[in-house]
Amino acid sequence: MRTALVLSLVLFVGLAGSGGAQPAQVGGDLPRPLPLFPAAHWWNVDVSRAPVDPASGALIAFIGPARGLHPDFGGDAEEAPEIYGIPYVTVPGSQPRVPVRFDYDDESDTGAPGVAPGYPIPEAAKTQPKWIEGGWPGNVAGGGDRHLLLVDRDQRLLYELYDVFWTGTEWTAGSGAAWRLDESRRRPEGWTSADAAGLEILPGLVRYDEVYGPDPIRHAFRVTVRATNGYVFPASHRAGHTAGAPPLGTRLRLKAEKDLSGYPAPVRKIFEAMKTYGLIVADNGSDLYVTGTYDPRWDNDLLNPAFRSLRASDFEVIELGWRPADGPPVGPADPCVPSATKLCLDGGRFHVTVRWRDYAGTRGDGQAVTETDDSGLFWFFDAANLEMLVKVLDGCALNERYWVFAAATTDVEYELTVRDAVTGTSRTWQNPLGVASPAITDTGALAVCP
Repeated sequence: MRTALVLSLVLFVGLAGSGGAQPAQVGGDLPRPLPLFPAAHWWNVDVSRAPVDPASGALIAFIGPARGLHPDFGGDAEEAPEIYGIPYVTVPGSQPRVPVRFDYDDESDTGAPGVAPGYPIPEAAKTQPKWIEGGWPGNVAGGGDRHLLLVDRDQRLLYELYDVFWTGTEWTAGSGAAWRLDESRRRPEGWTSADAAGLEILPGLVRYDEVYGPDPIRHAFRVTVRATNGYVFPASHRAGHTAGAPPLGTRLRLKAEKDLSGYPAPVRKIFEAMKTYGLIVADNGSDLYVTGTYDPRWDNDLLNPAFRSLRASDFEVIELGWRPADGPPVGPADPCVPSATKLCLDGGRFHVTVRWRDYAGTRGDGQAVTETDDSGLFWFFDAANLEMLVKVLDGCALNERYWVFAAATTDVEYELTVRDAVTGTSRTWQNPLGVASPAITDTGALAVCP
C-alpha cells in the first residue's frame, strides 16, 4: 500500500523539469514543445476550413444523429485497481530497453528508430497497478485493450504497446510501434500500431494538464465508433468492412455554429478544439467515446453531462482522406505490382484484390485476369468460370471521386478491396455467404483526386 500511495503522489504532483534525473513515473511532464509531434502532423493540423465530405450526412446517420458523446476517461473505478482512461508513462533516456514478443510481429516495431531495440518498460509495471490501461499490473490478466504508452522524455521518443502482459519470463503484446516526436512518420500501408488505425494514441488523448492549463488545446482527439469500413488517410490499417460505416481515419468536426457559451470553461476548451482540430476515428468501440488520460482529478460529474449534450448531429465529416497541401507525406510509396491475385488499374495506381469463402468454409484469393487499364476479372475455383468483373473509373471531373463498379455472378462470401497507391486510402465491399451478389455501383468510392 505504501508503494502504491507514493506512486499516486508522484504521478499527479510531479517534479520540476523533465530531465533525465527523474525516474520512470506514471504521468509526469511531457517533453516540450507541445503538442507532441510537428505542427503539420495529422493530429495537430487545423481542419476548421477543410471541405465537408459529400457522404457526411450518411455517415452521421450510421452513427445515429441523436447519439451523444461520452468521455472515455476519468479516475479510479469502484473496484480497485481498475481505472478509467489510458495512463502514460514518462521515462529517462537511461531507462533499460527490454524485448517484447508480439502476436503481430510482422507489423510491429522492435524498437524506436535510431536507438537500441526494445521498449523502455519500467520494472514496476510488472507487479504494480495503474501503469497499464485498465489498471491491472502486467502480471495479472485483466481485461480490456491493456495499452502501455511510454515516453522517453530525454530522447523524445514515443513507444506504444497493445494487449501487453508480463508472463513471468518475458513481456508479450499484440502489437507495438515507436516514433520520434520530431517527425511525422506514418505507418506502412496495411500496418497497424498499438491502435487499430495504425495511428499514435498519446497525441490524441484529452489530457488534464491541457484542459486546465493556460493555453488552448492544439490537437485532435481519438474517438471510437461501433463499426468501421476500411481506412483513409491518416490511418494505415483497417479493422472492419461494415457497409455504410465510417472508415478508420475519418475526421469528425464540431460544427462552427454550435454555441458553446453556456459550458464551463474546461469543457468549453475541449469542445473548441473539436471545432478546430476535430476527432479522428481510431478504433472500433462504443459510438462517440472520446479517449483521454487516466487522472483522479477528472470531475466526471462535470464531464459526463456536458459531453452527452453534444450529439452526432452537431458534427460533420470532413472530406475522407483530406490533408493540407503542405502537410507531411502520406507514407512510403506503395507501387502496385500485378500478380496472380492482384489487379493493378489506372496505370498501376489502384491495387485490387478479392478474398472468398465457400460453403465448406474453404478460403482463397481470387485469381486476377487483366483486361484493360481500368478493368479486370477474377475467378475463384476454375479459370474457365469467371466470377467477378471490377472497374475503377476516374470520375474526378464530375464529382471529384474515383468510382468503383463490380459485378459478381456468385453467392459465396467475398471481400473486395481497392487501395490507392498514392494516398493509401482503402475501401472494402463484402458479400455474405448465401446471398446472390448485388452489383457494386459506388460513384463516391475514393476521394483521392486528382
